[in-house]
Amino acid sequence: MTKPFADRWAQRERELGLEEIASPMVIFGSDVLPMSAAPCVTFSAAAKPAPVFEVFASPEDWTADDKIRLAPFLVIGYDGAGNPICIEKNSGEVALLDHEDHFKTRQFVNTSVTQLAESLLAYMGEDSSARFKSALARIDSNALQEGTFWECEIKGLNDDA
Repeated sequence: MTKPFADRWAQRERELGLEEIASPMVIFGSDVLPMSAAPCVTFSAAAKPAPVFEVFASPEDWTADDKIRLAPFLVIGYDGAGNPICIEKNSGEVALLDHEDHFKTRQFVNTSVTQLAESLLAYMGEDSSARFKSALARIDSNALQEGTFWECEIKGLNDDA
């Protein structure tokens, strides 16, 4: 049987010599996520997910249409630019919403939070785009599609193959 995610995460941190800056875990339902991870993402919001319109500004600042449009998205984290990483309540998909355009642009991240966690683990310390693509294909092939969060991150890996 596979070791629990948190144990595998801690093991990988030790392998990379990162135990002194080890990331604590945050519980999200039956899943756990690191509080922070490469590529510059944080998940402290996963402990208490909230709709985008409750996290950004005040609910009174949003139109009824905006609230309806954004109601399915619960904020569980952020990227380095402050864009919310959300779970879509109906599908369970993880998406990044662009705060610069009033959360209208949606970028697919992963099919589920479990696959997000596994993708983050595969990305930790990785510098080979070929190895990461191979791992991601096993974890969540949808995350390799053009324009996804991970497809963009793959381009930033050292060998850019």
